[in-house]
Amino acid sequence: MSDYALPVSVSITQEQLAWLDARRRHGSLSRSAALRQVLDAVIHRETLVPAPDRGSTGNQAVFSQGW
Repeated sequence: MSDYALPVSVSITQEQLAWLDARRRHGSLSRSAALRQVLDAVIHRETLVPAPDRGSTGNQAVFSQGW
């Protein structure tokens, strides 16, 4: 059995699509592969950033991650 989950449908903005396509044009990387790399990077970064305490708001947590 594959390590990959079933396909997922996501909605992205035109700006996000343009960003993905610009990176895809530089190689043979598919949109799906590019999204997997972005998700892997975010997951990796989250493991390096301490989790916010329970008193933090969502905006504080996002800001602390550099988003």
